[in-house]
Parts: sequence; C-alpha cells; structure tokens
Amino acid sequence: MKPAAEASSLSEPMNSSPSVSPSSSLSPSHFSSHSPPPPDSVERSWIVAIALAAFALRFLNLLAIRENDPFFWYPSVDPLFYHQWAMRIAGGDWLGEGVFLQGPLYPYLLGALYGVTGPDLFIPRVLNALAGALAPVLVWWVARRLFDRRVALLAAAMVAVYAMFVFYGGSLLIVNLLLPLTMIVLWSTLGAAERATPGAWLVAGLAIGMAALARPTLLLYGPFVLAWLFWVLRGRCGRARRGFLALWLGAGLVLAIAPSTLRNAWVAGDPVLISASGGMNFFNGNNPDATGTHTVPSLFDRSTADHPDEQNAMYRTYAEKQLGRPLTASETSNYWLGQAVDYIRSHPADALRLMVRKFLLFFNANEVWNNRSFELTRQFSWVLGMPLLNFGVVGPLAILGLMVTARRWRELLPLYAMIGVYLGNAMLFFVLSRYRAPVVPILMIFAASALVWIFDAWPRRVGRLALAGVALAVLGLAIRIPIFPPNLSMAYYNLGNKYQSLGRHDEAVTQYRNSLSINGDYISAHNNLALSLEKGSHPRGEALAAWARVKAMGDRRGMARYVERATRHLRDLAEQ
Repeated sequence: MKPAAEASSLSEPMNSSPSVSPSSSLSPSHFSSHSPPPPDSVERSWIVAIALAAFALRFLNLLAIRENDPFFWYPSVDPLFYHQWAMRIAGGDWLGEGVFLQGPLYPYLLGALYGVTGPDLFIPRVLNALAGALAPVLVWWVARRLFDRRVALLAAAMVAVYAMFVFYGGSLLIVNLLLPLTMIVLWSTLGAAERATPGAWLVAGLAIGMAALARPTLLLYGPFVLAWLFWVLRGRCGRARRGFLALWLGAGLVLAIAPSTLRNAWVAGDPVLISASGGMNFFNGNNPDATGTHTVPSLFDRSTADHPDEQNAMYRTYAEKQLGRPLTASETSNYWLGQAVDYIRSHPADALRLMVRKFLLFFNANEVWNNRSFELTRQFSWVLGMPLLNFGVVGPLAILGLMVTARRWRELLPLYAMIGVYLGNAMLFFVLSRYRAPVVPILMIFAASALVWIFDAWPRRVGRLALAGVALAVLGLAIRIPIFPPNLSMAYYNLGNKYQSLGRHDEAVTQYRNSLSINGDYISAHNNLALSLEKGSHPRGEALAAWARVKAMGDRRGMARYVERATRHLRDLAEQ
C-alpha cells in the first residue's frame, strides 16, 4: 500500500490490478489490519464538493416543486399516511392504536420534528436534502474500505446526480431514510469485522435493528451478519470469543426493535416484532392477478384502496368474513400468508414465471411507481428535466462490475448479501422503484469499479475491453425491454384528481383528457372528467356529453353506481 502522501493524483491507480482492492488478501482475516489510509486533502476536497453538489441539486428541486407541484403542500397516498401519522404523534398520541402495519421509524422521526417545528411540509424535505448529501459520503466511506479511492469517489458522484434520488427527496417517503441507513449498516458491519470488539458489534446490531424499523425485511440481513461474524473472524478469534461477540450483535438488534415489540404487545396485546403487514404484502405479490409490481387484487374494489389504512381495513374485513370471527393483526397477516402459499402450491408454474418476471423487473431500466410518476413530476421541476443519471446507465455497469470483481467475492460478501436482501424482498413480494432505490448505491459501487477497470485495462487489454463493450451493449438493450411500461394513464388520472380536490377544475380536465388519450376505457377518468367539466369554466354541452359517455359505459358494463351518478348529473344539468 502506498502512503497517502504519495497518492496525490486521482488518476493514479492505487492497485497493480484494477480488480484488486487496496488490501489484496482474499483471506477473511484481511479486515484485521488493512483499513484504508486517511483521505488526503485532494480526496477530502472531492468528497466535500460531491456532497455540496448533491445538496444543491436536491434543494433546488425542492424550490421548484414547492412552487409548481400540487402534491407538495397536499400529499396523497403513502406521504399523506406518514404525514397524518406524524401529526398524531406530534399531538401527543405516541402509542397510537393497534399493531404497527408499517415500519414506525420514519413517522416517529417525522412526528418528533413536527413537535418542534410544527407541521411544516418544507422542513422535512430540507432534511431529506441533507440526508441526500450525506448518502454519497457514506457510499464513499464504504467503497474505500473495499476498493480504491477512485471507485469510492466515482460511486459517490453517481449517488449525488442520480435522478430518482433527487426525485424522492421531494416526497415524504421512507426511502429518504433508508438510503443512508442501508449504507450505515454496511459501514458498521465492515467496521465491526475489522475491530472485532463488543462495542463495534453492538453498533452493527443497533444499525441493523434501526434499519429494520424503517423496512422490516432488513431483519433478513441479521442472519447473514451472524454467520459472517463466525466466518470472517475465524482466523483471529476462538469460537467462544466469536460467540461472545455474536451476543453483542444480538443485543444491539434487540435493543433497537424491542420498543416496537413491547409497544405492539402493550397497545394491541399482539407481540408482533415490528409490523404485521407481511402476509398482506406477500399475497399482493403472489395471487392470480399479480403482475410483479403493486396491484390491488381483484377480490377488492380497487377504486377504494388508495390509502394504506383503507387497504389494511379491506384485507382484515375480508379475512374476518371468511373465517367468521374477529382477527388480530398477526392473524390477519397469517391468513393472507396462507392464501399466497396456497396459490403458489396450486400454481407452481405460474408462480415461477412470476418470480422470474420480478427478477427481470428488479434489474429493468423502467422505474415502477405507485405513488408519484417521475415522468409527470418532471414538468414541475427544471432540475428533474436535466439529463441526470438513471438506472439504464447504472444497471449494465453494475453487472459488469460484479463480473470483473467476482474473484474477490470473499471480501465483497457484505455487499452481495445486502443486494440479496433487497432482491429477495422484491421477488417474494413485488417490485417498486422506491423499494429498489436503497440498494442502488451498492450497485453504483460496482458500476464505478467497472469504469475504473475499463480505465486501467486500456490499452493493455483490448480483447477484454472489446468483450466488455459487447456485454455492456447487450445488457443495456436487455434492461430497456419494456417488461412493465409506465402506466402514465393512471399518473395523469392521479394528477387530475389532485387538481380536482383543490378546485382547479380546468387543469384537472387537461389531465383527465391526457389519461383518456392513453386508456380511453378508463371509466373512473371519464367520470371525473365529466365532474370537472361541470364545475369548471367549460361549456355545459361538454359536461352533458361527458356524463352521457359515463352512463353508456356503465350500462354496457353493468356498473350501477356509475349509471346512477351519471343519470343524476344529467338530470341536474338539464334543469339548469
């Protein structure tokens, strides 16, 4: 290893081979004494500049959407759910009612913030921007433990200018917390393996537990870390010592999640570890109507299932009706888990095809949305209109990076495991862009390693570079296959609904017409278009024609409520 003072140029390789880390040993004991050198002034300047650029992009985006985006001050669906939950906490209702049905960490932090600042929807987003500036620093810190500083700085820069991270920073969503938390888990795990002290493993357990309070499926990372502890320290500690350190890891995990478990037992008499929505989500992702992403099963009225509370109530009511008795939250979750398992057992071929589809969706360039569409939100922010980095670039490079670093798999196991946790979550449940987002920084580390490998291989390895170029081209085309094209009809419909709820009916009309230009059979869009035409400044004849279309569609489909509503409005308009 060269001393830090000698490594003054960022273009100078720190290793003799582009696929070998600063510590070239493949032994698990490499963590014992090969921590990276402190960053020199050049490297520190670069990471500060990257963090400042990340904050600037996110803050400028906030200023733009604050003025233009109707969802900014009037959130919907999940952001509204978290906002309302946080408002109750800020109002003194710290325990709430029933078992947690979502990870509680984000709403409790948001509620604590509201308790200090009031329910100002701008301040949490400023904190999102600060978290977004911290994320590249954490990625840099993790990457430089395993690669050289060029990889670390490139990965950090990718995080700073990634379009979806800037986009999500404008919303009240858990993803903004999970991005830094995921990297903190990796940082603490790698640090614990290096130091091998009780305190370090306690911190690692606390980090995993806190991340699980935001996304409960991250508990799956715990068993890996436990097994990895016994493996990575086997050359440095005896079995008894490793068992002692494992107890500290477990203690940290328990300390983090115990308040949630005790609260569920105290409030609801149902000692659920964190939340009790796993069964419903598992059924959502594994049923005859499942598409690989989030869709409400046809068992339910999809038009009344926008809010998470409404969805949870639907699932519970249906399960209680089927079983003929009241159910606890965990019993409801277990019922739907059983329904999904029954479907998989009775339709193994369909279930396998669905799992393959989820795998492909996870690595697809399309950003699968269910709250807000990135494509539509771009019209409200000049920042999002910039040519920022996207998964279509990161994905192929990351896969190439995984290939060229494969011989270092022992050192990179913690990164593989975290990718596996997020990929496994997607394949078990369903794929959404915001569920994939927290693992993208790890993929960026591999993408950066691919770029450094290409740089170092030129011009000595022209043959390998040619193969890499072909691989990148094939991967770039493959991940752009439209497996699940963006449902912009629904996105325009949601935007129209927001304008309608704000009394901005003429703007709502434009969005409903955009929706219907894509899907002309969408009766709910026809219904809401007719309503906004009636209440806006358009001629009465347009509203009459729109309601007549709704009535005709309702008659053809046997949808009595649409027929009744259209008939009533047609009568009222005729009497005017």
